[in-house]
Amino acid sequence: MQCAHELDHDDKSIDPARGENYDDLDVLVSGVLQLDEPGDAVAELAPEMVFYQPTPARQIFEFIQGLRLDEGDVLVDLGAGLGHVPLLAAICSPAQCIGIECESAYVASARKSANDLKLGNATFFEQDVRRTNLSQGTVFYLYTPFTGTLLHEVMDMLRHEASQREIRIGTLGPCTATVAKEGWLQTSDTLTPHKIVMFRSI
Repeated sequence: MQCAHELDHDDKSIDPARGENYDDLDVLVSGVLQLDEPGDAVAELAPEMVFYQPTPARQIFEFIQGLRLDEGDVLVDLGAGLGHVPLLAAICSPAQCIGIECESAYVASARKSANDLKLGNATFFEQDVRRTNLSQGTVFYLYTPFTGTLLHEVMDMLRHEASQREIRIGTLGPCTATVAKEGWLQTSDTLTPHKIVMFRSI
C-alpha cells in the first residue's frame, strides 16, 4: 500500500476527475484494514444525518499527502464511519488520528482494525460530535456526515476552535458549499463536491 509521501501526482489512482467513485485501491485498502461490515446492526439515521459512505482511498491518500502531518498534529474525523481516514492517516503519518462517530457498530469495527494493526495513534470515540471536545484538533475532516442545523452547529464549534489557534478543515461532498460560506475560512482549492477541498482558518 502506498502511503501519502509515496504517491506520484501522475498516478491515475488519484485522478480527481473520477470524483467519489471507488476502484481497485479501495479493494486493496479494505484488505489491509480488515474492517467488519456491521450490516443490520446499524441504527436508523437521526434527522439531518447523512447515509454513510467511506471516502475513496485515493482521495484519502491525496488528502494526507497535502496535509504533511507531523507529531504535533491531531487529525479529527467528524462522522468517521468505519474509520478509513483516521486509520490510513495513522498508518501513513506520526499524527494522532481520532474518529468521532455516533454509530456504535462502526466504532467497534474501527477500534478492532486499529488494535489488529497495532496503531497506537488511532483512537475512536462513540459520541455525538456536538458533545465532543475539539480543543486538541489541528486538522478536521468532514465527508458530509450531517446537514442543516447540525452542520451549522458543528461549524460554530470549529469557528470557536479557530479563534484559539490556526486549524485546517478538509471537506468532501455537499457540505463543501456550506463550509465555503464561512467568512473565517479561506481556500485556494477549486470548490467541488467531488474532491476533498482544504480550508485554512484566517
